[in-house]
Amino acid sequence: MTDRDIEPEIAEAVRSVANRYGARGLEDLIVLAEEQLVVARRALQELAPDTD
Repeated sequence: MTDRDIEPEIAEAVRSVANRYGARGLEDLIVLAEEQLVVARRALQELAPDTD
């Protein structure tokens, strides 16, 4: 693990997927999470003030 605190709801969601869908479900979760990470980072960058 890292030094970063993980929200309990997020940890529970991951455990729930693992318990219900196994490794394949976790793989699917990771793929979808990576896609959403790109979207979220893009949105954050658009909100960031221009430094020009």
